[in-house]
Amino acid sequence: MMKKGANAPFRIALYGMDSRASKNMEMYLKGPCHGAAVVVGENEADIDLIDADYAKAKDILEARRTANPSRPIILMSLQQLQIDNTFFIKKPVTVTQMAEILAKIKASTASRQKIPDDEKPTTPLPKPATVKTVEQSSPKMPPKVAIDVYAKKATDVKHIDEQERQKTAKHQSAMQLNEGGFTAFLGTVSNIDFEDSAQLLTASYDPRQAYLGYVQSAYKTAKQQARVLQLNSIWKSLLIFPESQEIWLDADDKQLRAFAGITLNKGTASNMALTLANTALTVNRALDKFQDIDAFMWKLAIWTSKGRFPMGLDIQRPVFLKRWPNFTRLVITPDALRMAALLVEAPRTPLEVATVLNVKPQYVFVFISACHTLGLLGQIEPQETPVATPEQTTQAKTPKNKGLLSKILGKLRGA
Repeated sequence: MMKKGANAPFRIALYGMDSRASKNMEMYLKGPCHGAAVVVGENEADIDLIDADYAKAKDILEARRTANPSRPIILMSLQQLQIDNTFFIKKPVTVTQMAEILAKIKASTASRQKIPDDEKPTTPLPKPATVKTVEQSSPKMPPKVAIDVYAKKATDVKHIDEQERQKTAKHQSAMQLNEGGFTAFLGTVSNIDFEDSAQLLTASYDPRQAYLGYVQSAYKTAKQQARVLQLNSIWKSLLIFPESQEIWLDADDKQLRAFAGITLNKGTASNMALTLANTALTVNRALDKFQDIDAFMWKLAIWTSKGRFPMGLDIQRPVFLKRWPNFTRLVITPDALRMAALLVEAPRTPLEVATVLNVKPQYVFVFISACHTLGLLGQIEPQETPVATPEQTTQAKTPKNKGLLSKILGKLRGA
């Protein structure tokens, strides 16, 4: 049943969309569409909106027609569709398209309400007999049957999400590099001699002076606020989706690696700004530009490190892994698996790891930098030297083995 108020917003139920897409559509209707419609649950809706590109959209369409034959249905798709008794919006969705479709639905609903029952046309509106047939057959087929069918479709976790399949950057397999390939992949730092033990102890970098630090801070803020945020810089804008733990960046790895290695001074950093993402721009983004946040931060840490360790980490104190990294989705640096096994077993200093495994210190520093960025690395706190009390000092000075004369004196005293 449509709302009676002339200016009341339509109530739309969404189908075939994941949580991120549903949230984006909700914000799109509220923002760019100026509240022309609101997203509600299945039972409160006036209109059903189905993503026709969803793998099981056909089943959902049949279920919605069975459950509520008189409710208008809008289909969204990248392909041109013509399905009887449905309204169509071609992706990418625009405000003009949405306004036109809602106007058509409002007009068709108003015409059905004004025409008397005995004068209703047979087409294109549904026949009164059809409606009556559904009403008469409802005792034979309880409404819960249609609801059960739909619920089963929606909660089926075995389906293949077509949108997720198109996020090729997010679902890349692990990449393992040997030393030769990794040197080219990693990049080099010309002002540090890793063969010099003195320089080795000072081979650090400050994440706060690199793109990495700003991305870490932005993601933390997005998680705390549970909102889609946009990190703007002198380079490209980065969209952060905390709910799905994804980022969106229109750049390839070579471009990201180049920007990650730049030291951001005060002038450059002043161009960094974190803003609320434009809801109209977050809809229908190129799916191949989405990346998993952990895989993205791991790569960014590697390119920022370039063989150095992060400031704030004391390489002379033991470190350990809280849990194994998800190597199925991460860049596997040289000897990363051996390092992970060693640091999961027991805490060790980074230089001790290099010695035990006979690997280059810069490879150890790269690995612990990436683990530190994802919060996987822990460090043993320095133990304070206890201050001895006067009684403890006296006891320490007392010899444990008493001499023969002391034993005799003790017996005479009744000890």
